[in-house]
Order: sequence, then C-alpha cells, then structure tokens
Amino acid sequence: MDAVSHPDPSVQALVARWMIPVRLAFGVPAQRAALRDLGALWTPTHWVLDARGREFRREVGFLDGPDLHAVLSEGVALALVANGRAGEAEGVLDAAIARDGSDGRWAGSLRYWRGAVAYLRTGDHGAMASWWDEARTADPEGWGRRAVQIGRAHV
Repeated sequence: MDAVSHPDPSVQALVARWMIPVRLAFGVPAQRAALRDLGALWTPTHWVLDARGREFRREVGFLDGPDLHAVLSEGVALALVANGRAGEAEGVLDAAIARDGSDGRWAGSLRYWRGAVAYLRTGDHGAMASWWDEARTADPEGWGRRAVQIGRAHV
C-alpha cells in the first residue's frame, strides 16, 4: 500500500495538515487488542477518528492515492463539523471535489457531504439543494439517491 497511496503528494499534504497517522498490524500481538476495539475485520482498514476517538469514516481495502484522498477528506470534514469547525470542513471538501472532478469515483459522496455541511453551517436549504443536485447528477444510483430533492417551499 505504501508504494501507491502514501507517496501521493495530496494524501501526504492532507495527512500532514489534519491527521496523526497510526499503523496497527494484526501480526503484532500487542496491537491486536486495539484493532479488535476498533472493530477491524480486514486489512487494510482506514479510519478517521477525532481527538476523542470518535469514528467519522471507515473504508476497508486497498485505496490508491486519489481514492484515499477522497475518503480521508470526507472523514476529516465530518470530524471538523462535529467539532464546531464547519467552515474548515467546507474547505477540505472543496479541495477534494476539485481533485476528484465532476465524474470521479467519489463525486457523489463528496458533493452530498458538501451540501450537508453547507446546510449545517448556514441553515440554507438552497445551498444544500444545489450541492445535492450535483450529487444526483454525479452518482444517480449511489449517493445521489440519498440526496432528497429539496422542494421549492424550503428554498
């Protein structure tokens, strides 16, 4: 995994800015309890936890650089929101959206969460609806199905 994901400069920058990376291995007896406590079933598993140990994102399996960047960005953004830093979360998601593009694998989920964060920060249904329209376009059978159409009465 290190040969592909971690050398990615955008992943390195994201981790350096927002995270404290920890590597645990099933093959190390002293680390098995921590993995069990985290609910690890397979490796690799990537978690994003906040300083209190609350889990905000989990993804199981190998991720290349762009996918790892998107997954970690979502987790960081959600942890920031939960800790009262929604404005910073919007910046993290905006950077991930710019990197993933309009048709990337994570386009729908990144836009879904960007809309949710916009609403949580501002209470503006219109901002959420705009991002969720993009989520439905980018990923109509996945995250787009979670993005409920916001009626005009709410906007």
